[in-house]
Amino acid sequence: MAEKRKNIIVRRTAQVLKSFDQNSNGWGISALASHLGLAKSVVFEILSTLVDEGLVKKDEEKKIYLCGEELLKLALTHFSNIDIIKISRPVLKNLAKEIRETVLLSKLIDNRNVVVEKFDGPQPLRFTINVGTELPLARGSSAKVFLAFLPDEKKKELIGRYKIDMNKLEEELEMVKKRGFAISKEEVYSGVNAISAPIFNNSDELVAVLGIGGPSLRYNKENEQGKYKLISKILAAAKEISVQMGFLSEWKWS
Repeated sequence: MAEKRKNIIVRRTAQVLKSFDQNSNGWGISALASHLGLAKSVVFEILSTLVDEGLVKKDEEKKIYLCGEELLKLALTHFSNIDIIKISRPVLKNLAKEIRETVLLSKLIDNRNVVVEKFDGPQPLRFTINVGTELPLARGSSAKVFLAFLPDEKKKELIGRYKIDMNKLEEELEMVKKRGFAISKEEVYSGVNAISAPIFNNSDELVAVLGIGGPSLRYNKENEQGKYKLISKILAAAKEISVQMGFLSEWKWS
């Protein structure tokens, strides 16, 4: 009997904690009790214990309860252990199928722009690239995204290492930050155009770049409406992966 009561307490505590995912503005005791179908006295007892443990904090002025620092630490630990390649695969695969072009994911590894995952498009005439390929950081759509969104210190390091001429790129990088994507036309591979977008983590840090590449002949035939539909799908995929990486800030682009 005592064991059963313990299980009930644990389950109710879990329900209380999970409820904060459904209301980021916090809960009052009455509202939370009604939401969970529990007595107010039960909810009060659970919240009081959670406050003592730092998992929940109480706003005395507004009389509401919010996520505490210890709960946020647990969330950060979870997100730091997420494998971005594993997380991104279903999204990349679906995007490649939908837009019928090759989709790739690149990361900055030892100051190198490295392709870590890719899915080929189904069309006979397509851009192909191998996982492990190093892309340049001085030109190309993925390079522009890295240079636009990386912290200034890291950006300066890359500029010095690869002798990047920022006079030619500064204006374009500002546009990349404003639009949320970069375009390159045969800058890396002859006959290949590319579009890239940033992927962020729970700390709003750039962790990878999602890119698509295809024959320039096909891109050049795209009308303006078709091009922006394609860009919209790329941005949506980048946002989806970012959210799964814990990105909670406003996504500014669509």
